Amino acid sequence: DRALGLFKNAFGLEFTEVVGAAPEIAGCRLALSFDKQLELISPVAPPKQETNPPDPLELKRRLDASKGDAVLYAVIYKVKDFDAAVAHAAAHGVRVTGDKLEFARDGQFGLSNLEEVALNEDDTLGIKMAFVKYDRD
Repeated sequence: DRALGLFKNAFGLEFTEVVGAAPEIAGCRLALSFDKQLELISPVAPPKQETNPPDPLELKRRLDASKGDAVLYAVIYKVKDFDAAVAHAAAHGVRVTGDKLEFARDGQFGLSNLEEVALNEDDTLGIKMAFVKYDRD
């Protein structure tokens, strides 16, 4: 709530909190600002299954270690050509880790054809990174 208030009041950003199965499965509270391409994540419970970020347990460990209220957790690149981005990264030694997530349609945000894949942290200076592609209806 503090982060939502800060970004809204001090910086004028609007967020929509994710509802439904995704936050429950991931064990996180999620809020998205599509116009500024920013996502706020707060760990609230252990995940019900392994997710392709966020990992609430890792996020909680990073928060505890920082002794602060927030950490930069991940950088997600929105790409136009998903396969080309993955191939370009691979050509420069950046591997994909885990399975690609695909969603045909998300009613809450009016998204379709969503694809996301995490990149191997060993290849990205230890920074969580991913590629995402989606269409806005």
